[in-house]
Amino acid sequence: MANIEQVREKVVESLSDLPSDQVKEVLNFVEYLKIRESKSFIDYVNRRTKEALADRKKGKHFQSLHELRAEYK
Repeated sequence: MANIEQVREKVVESLSDLPSDQVKEVLNFVEYLKIRESKSFIDYVNRRTKEALADRKKGKHFQSLHELRAEYK
């Protein structure tokens, strides 16, 4: 298996070939990986899931992923 420096170099090389919108998506994913285990994030996801399930039962509007990201930040 490649050492971590080789992996980092490969990631950087791969990013250089992507259009800017995809680079932003990669950054969003990296940020997600950093926060996904934080208690506040877990609590947020659990709360939003409960709200979404209740809303679905009531036939209410679902927020888009963009709207949810904006609310969390």
